[in-house]
Amino acid sequence: MAKPKSPVKPPVAVGPGPRWWRRTLAVIGALYFIALVKHPPQVRGLRVIGFFSESTCLFPSADRVSIEYRLDAWSCQDRKWQPIDPRAYFPIQAEDKESRFQRLGYFYQTSRPAMNALDEFILAHHESVEDGLPGLIGGIKVSKWTRPIPEVGSEVARYEFTPMTPPPADETKDTFFTKASVRKARCGNVP
Repeated sequence: MAKPKSPVKPPVAVGPGPRWWRRTLAVIGALYFIALVKHPPQVRGLRVIGFFSESTCLFPSADRVSIEYRLDAWSCQDRKWQPIDPRAYFPIQAEDKESRFQRLGYFYQTSRPAMNALDEFILAHHESVEDGLPGLIGGIKVSKWTRPIPEVGSEVARYEFTPMTPPPADETKDTFFTKASVRKARCGNVP
């Protein structure tokens, strides 16, 4: 009589590589997860690991403030800074925080060549656009308005860009302005 066949075991899915390799990868994955949760100290041998495990603190202050840039022009007639509407110069996405002017302020606020180019651009186009300030201008001033974001759970007002409303003085900082000598030369003897 023939011996009965034993049931065939179905094959079990096995990952690529030998068993020691799969276990090594599992240990490395677990260590990386631990490094994401608890960052390693900034010592010489661990700086590279720290760099690749700091994903949870890329923007530690991003949730504390809202930044908006404002544009003022030096009125030759009034001899003072007056707010102007940058939407006339930067019409693409003019009503939101992704405006070209807002991006320019954010990325180039410390770049003197970029701000001088903005000054020349505004000066060249001022007479042909409606920016809320009639007459000759002598230069521009770019200000950074830093507002605290409301606490979690409190009422958040919908964002509305109101460029002609002056922001509070204690929340603004001038990042660029046309030098007084240049403004004086541009305005000349305007009454």
